[in-house]
Amino acid sequence: SERFIVTVGCRAGMEKDSLLKSPAGWGDINEVVYASPQNVTGDASWLSVCCMWLTLPVSCVQGICGGLCQFVMAFMVLGCYCIQAIPQWLCCSAMGSAECGRPCILAPSWWRYVIGGLTALIANSRSRLALFIWEWKAFGEDEHFWHGEGFWSVKYEECSNIMKSHQRRSESFACIQACVPDLFATNLLLFLSNTGPESEWAHMRSALHSTLLDKGSTYYSERQKKLRGLIASDWPNAQVEDFNDKKKLQLIVVKCVFYMMFGVWLDNADADTLRAWRTKAVSFVLPRLVHRFLFNLLLRRVQGLRVDTVGLIEKHGLQSFILEINEKLPPKYRRTPAVKLCDEIMFAVGFAGIGGTCACCETLAAFLQCKIPAEASAHLISFEKYPTSAEMIAAYKSNPVTYIKEAVRIDPPVTSCTNVSKEERVVRFRGREYTMKENTLNQYTLSMANRDPSVFTNPDVFDPTRKELDMALTWNGAFGTRDEEKVYPRICPGRYLSLDVALAVVGHVVGHEEPYSPMLSCMGP
Repeated sequence: SERFIVTVGCRAGMEKDSLLKSPAGWGDINEVVYASPQNVTGDASWLSVCCMWLTLPVSCVQGICGGLCQFVMAFMVLGCYCIQAIPQWLCCSAMGSAECGRPCILAPSWWRYVIGGLTALIANSRSRLALFIWEWKAFGEDEHFWHGEGFWSVKYEECSNIMKSHQRRSESFACIQACVPDLFATNLLLFLSNTGPESEWAHMRSALHSTLLDKGSTYYSERQKKLRGLIASDWPNAQVEDFNDKKKLQLIVVKCVFYMMFGVWLDNADADTLRAWRTKAVSFVLPRLVHRFLFNLLLRRVQGLRVDTVGLIEKHGLQSFILEINEKLPPKYRRTPAVKLCDEIMFAVGFAGIGGTCACCETLAAFLQCKIPAEASAHLISFEKYPTSAEMIAAYKSNPVTYIKEAVRIDPPVTSCTNVSKEERVVRFRGREYTMKENTLNQYTLSMANRDPSVFTNPDVFDPTRKELDMALTWNGAFGTRDEEKVYPRICPGRYLSLDVALAVVGHVVGHEEPYSPMLSCMGP
């Protein structure tokens, strides 16, 4: 049964009881979001930003050359890799700067590097996967490449082994120090190391799952039964061509995710507020240097989004969910004030739950019409097995779960994740060995691992019938294999919710009424 009686589509414009808005120990979200920045490197200082503006033409020339020429990109990162006697920092290389802690004196290496990275992304059709492959080729097409502040792993076996391990994490994202607490919330589940059953990560994941994501609970199954009806009331007579209205699709996904977690069906205004977690996604991959170069305009928008998101929890009187999770945590892990935990949870809900599920449904919407998604590259996706929209829809109706899993294998919403190297190791870039010290950032690139030809036959071809489909690492682990949560401890806790929402939304549009249970359909032998 629902924990709250909610009037569908009702704006809670009237005043709520003050105690409901701010229960004891709740706190002020503004004090959390607008706290002083942490971990600011020298090259991201305001002095560095001012100098970058003053020397912008020079940095642009170098950066654009690097973004268009793989040899130049490798030089900007590695320095004189052909002459080992020359220190990397002396060549003003990005990797040398990272190894030195990115001091202000080496800032020019990052000015040109970030411009080069942006240029390369644009040149590769704004596709992250295409960019990764381009960089991998720039560094010699071996088992690793460099991006940001660390080395990236691309082979399936290594990526899978990292996912199976107890990962050491830090406040890092996209292999770069994350902007906390102004852009990213602190102590996100994403940043916590899974070092054992008594770790903060383990307790937080357990409390979050049991309160909001428990597929076996009564509240989850009751909401799932009502989901299709709520979608139909908001999106009557939907056709496949209506998928082209991206805003409408995103609004529906937002409402579904929020309803499945909190039991509230939002109106369009509230859903549009949360939709920004998808539309502002680009802000999260930018380093602090770039945010400050842009006068923190994008960062301030994300801060406002975080404040507004917590405001929706307060508006709908949902603080009890957060307080329940906080009480389930051991005293040493509880957040004070509780609104800090609300910010952390809603950041995860917005960034991964809403942003990831929107990206998944946008990919499905494009594939069902034999179109390439906006953030993908046409030369990396082949529809040769299902060349028409009618064949695509028939393939979906034949097995919706495998269709969705194959779509996000080939175009994953999350392309990679950051962990920290637990030991010193040697990697090869352009035929030369480089020593990566302990605690160097390491990104496992699941989007490339999902296309490893040693595992996936014809990896660029969309084929929901492929036998090795359950080996895809899309949800931070092989979703559908036996004992997946034991084998892959960090597998996405919201994977069933994401799949259920996608099934409900797409099923409504294509008119597929047959009930599917991801819990049953995704289990391997």
